[in-house]
Amino acid sequence: MKKGGFERKMSERIARPLAGDMWKTKRLSATVLRAATGVNRWIISLDANPEVEIEVSAGRMKFVAVTTPNNDLNNNNDNIHEEPVSEPETNISSESEKEEEEVNVNNNNELLWTDAAVIIDSRRVFRSYSNVTVVHISDIEHATPRQFFERFLPIGYIMSTVLPSTNTRARASERYWKDLTWMEFMKFIGILTIMTYVRCADICDYWSIEQKTGGVSLGFGQYMSHRRFRDIVKFLTLTDTPIDDNDPFYFARKFHNEFNENLAKAITPGSILCIDESMCQWMGKIDKGPFQRKIPRKPHPIGCEFKTMADARTNLFLQLDPVEPPEYSSKKKFAEHSATIATMLRLTEPWFSSGRTIIADSWFGSVKACTTLYKHGLYSILQLKKRRYWPKNIPCDITDALESDYGSFISRVGKFDDVDLTLCSLRDRKNIVLLASCSTTNLKNEVTRYIKGHGNVKFHRPAVFDEYNEYRSAIDILNNLRDNALSYHDVLTTKCSENRILAFYFSVAEANSYSAYCQFVPGKKNMKHVDFRKQLVISIFDYYSEDETVSNRTKKRKRKDSNDIEHDLINIKDDSSSSQLKGKRIQRRCISCHKRTTTGCKCSMPQAMCSNCWANHIRNTYNPIRTG
Repeated sequence: MKKGGFERKMSERIARPLAGDMWKTKRLSATVLRAATGVNRWIISLDANPEVEIEVSAGRMKFVAVTTPNNDLNNNNDNIHEEPVSEPETNISSESEKEEEEVNVNNNNELLWTDAAVIIDSRRVFRSYSNVTVVHISDIEHATPRQFFERFLPIGYIMSTVLPSTNTRARASERYWKDLTWMEFMKFIGILTIMTYVRCADICDYWSIEQKTGGVSLGFGQYMSHRRFRDIVKFLTLTDTPIDDNDPFYFARKFHNEFNENLAKAITPGSILCIDESMCQWMGKIDKGPFQRKIPRKPHPIGCEFKTMADARTNLFLQLDPVEPPEYSSKKKFAEHSATIATMLRLTEPWFSSGRTIIADSWFGSVKACTTLYKHGLYSILQLKKRRYWPKNIPCDITDALESDYGSFISRVGKFDDVDLTLCSLRDRKNIVLLASCSTTNLKNEVTRYIKGHGNVKFHRPAVFDEYNEYRSAIDILNNLRDNALSYHDVLTTKCSENRILAFYFSVAEANSYSAYCQFVPGKKNMKHVDFRKQLVISIFDYYSEDETVSNRTKKRKRKDSNDIEHDLINIKDDSSSSQLKGKRIQRRCISCHKRTTTGCKCSMPQAMCSNCWANHIRNTYNPIRTG
């Protein structure tokens, strides 16, 4: 080692263009020539190529510039990772040799970026979508909250699969199970909705309190008994598919597909769509979720993650896609693409070739994702972030070249796979980088930022940043509506997988209903969320109410019985009409099942009735259920 020199590990992106055939060497010897401008920056030359002078930061060995003008390195960092790496940037000099060898870096120059402004939006030249959002509900201006809620549920699938499967499962355990109907299922949802804005310490209180809240009495016994409610929760089943050990999501996959298909039919979205993630809260002790994840930054960090897409102008969920392990996601549609691109294609499939614009954060951002969406007839504006490396084909100086003034930006254009792309970076509170296949870099709105040490700073942003910042929060707004207040997963406090997933879908449908109701019903724009839930409950019970409640029918029936006849199960020999009969054990044929029995009901003596038929007799006498 020469005096004043040093020996450090060099990654391929630095070593290959500088050292030629020696780029595979793990350690290269270099000589420090002089100090450069800046803290801990130096001008060095490699011993293997001494005529080239290189400016480096000694702390990270980050390549900065080549001082020899004839050496064209194109200043590219072409990491092969298509998707962002989750690990933060680390000090290369502190990594082990094993870790360094595992970092695969590709410096092939597949995309050449050129400094240029974009003044014409490609959506004005080529086909694009410009219509407004439509929710397909008849006479929508006079529709009730119940109609909005039911429109976002797969009613056909629930009636044809969920209810029969629930009844089949219940009959296997409960001998006297009465089949669950659609009317009763909607009352079950109404009771759950009341629980989201009236919190009781004990669930039994909902069936005992008599006060009225939101126009609905909390004496739930008039709608459904407590035992019936708990039985529905216990036996609720979302599919008729048998257990599949190879598919951890088998219990809800058919319901999920039908839910997505119904949303695509119910909503015709506008021109801007937003993609982000949502979390399904998980209890996680007895029954672990099928694809449980932990994301510490989320309000509910442990749960099942869904990638979701929403209409950015009206804030309506459009599609959901569960994030599953690779061994399961490889069996899903578009599995030939990377996991990120496959997720985006599954979410946007109903609107291929429509000319809509996709807004997405840095989890989805890459050159490949942008070009793939374009080939499927969709424009996109994607955020990019540097983790350990920039995504593939993104130049490493896209933020380093920004000027020190806030509001300064860099605009570059390039062509990848015959798709024209725009790469733009802006110095804001944090440096922001966007990759787009549409929009322009013309300066638009003026924004004001408070910068510590600088006070209020005003500057104009390029149009592409205005469009991204306006629509990027659509999913976050819906997640706040769905999850910040007390929601279905908070009141359906069960650790059963079916119920946790069903509570998530209920909350999505309810959030959609509230957003659509405020948007499309005149005079409801500023309606509070809790008031909407109260109106939803009232409309459900008004529409599915019976002529009389169970308790009122029981009282009327008792008054109607002549001479206050009691329906008690007694022994035949204890009846006065059988006093002349001899024998210790008197048996007769049951009037219903014709089996021999020694008992009968007081109302029908001297006819006999077995205990099983007597139970049905009591149920039919005091608790008749309307099926029509």
